Amino acid sequence: MRLPSPRNLLQKPLAQPTCSFAGKNILVTGANTGLGFEAAQKFTALGASRVILGVRDLKKGERAKSLIEERTGVKDRIDVWQLDMNSYQSIREFAVRADATDISVDIALLNAGVYSVNYRQSPYGWEETLQVNVLSTALLALLLLPKLRKSSSVERNNNGAVLEFVSSRRHEVVTISEDRKRRQNLLRSFNNAETFKSSEQYQVSKLFVMCIMQVLSSLAKTSGVRVTAICPGFCQSDLSRGHQGIVAGIIRTILNTLVLRTAEEGSRTLVSGAALGPEAHGMFWYDDELHQASAPILAGPEGEDFRRKIWGEVIEALKMDVPEVEERLGELEGLEQGRQSN
Repeated sequence: MRLPSPRNLLQKPLAQPTCSFAGKNILVTGANTGLGFEAAQKFTALGASRVILGVRDLKKGERAKSLIEERTGVKDRIDVWQLDMNSYQSIREFAVRADATDISVDIALLNAGVYSVNYRQSPYGWEETLQVNVLSTALLALLLLPKLRKSSSVERNNNGAVLEFVSSRRHEVVTISEDRKRRQNLLRSFNNAETFKSSEQYQVSKLFVMCIMQVLSSLAKTSGVRVTAICPGFCQSDLSRGHQGIVAGIIRTILNTLVLRTAEEGSRTLVSGAALGPEAHGMFWYDDELHQASAPILAGPEGEDFRRKIWGEVIEALKMDVPEVEERLGELEGLEQGRQSN
């Protein structure tokens, strides 16, 4: 008798996605390694017409493309586009390229993220975890939405387009004091080298990602774009590469063996989440089940106020360096109001 993997005793085994993505054009960020790479490989194997790998390093992206083609036997369906999530200019160029392409973008999987062990500041003055996981991800989502809206109206796309955020259930354990919540700029209160703690900062960043997803799902309610978030579970990934040394290596080996899902296993959630129907809009997909976002801090009217506060502060921060954000947001809000009044 084959004994179950120790990992499966601690985390639910995930089903292997078998749904077809034939006719779909799919964009995956952070796609040259880990979860993003494995998801891109699955999309390719499951028949996607085009898979766009959004990567910071084009050489690594080309190597990922070659490896996916080798493993799947599928040629001429993968493109490699440059995307540096620490650069607003790179994000804008990426979104412009997506908008200008003559094919639809049916699924945008926003997987790129960081787990910074030490405090590092972005070119825009933000701690790197907040920059990449929150601000840059929100900007990319806003800039891709027009293309996704257009793609959702294509007749063959009967399930609409998909905007999928990669979050984490670790956001559910975040607590923020009432005094801190009342601060004029809550987001900036986490941009502090003296109080920085890597694990807490990562959890907070994923809480803010959930806020962004929920607000955008409300703003895009009738757009034909399904906005959702997923959690792949505790996975082996390059996010922990900042932890160095013998002790860190031993701990990582134990966790990889006994607790963590492989990147391939975790990527199943990214792919299965992208195949869900309208019922997934504004929802949270993990362990092969749909859930309402259940973090206590996001519950009830106070949770709605918190979401709106974070969203407003994210938009204000982005507008300082990317003025067009205000126009894009106005277009989105205007379209939604127009649809609701019809």
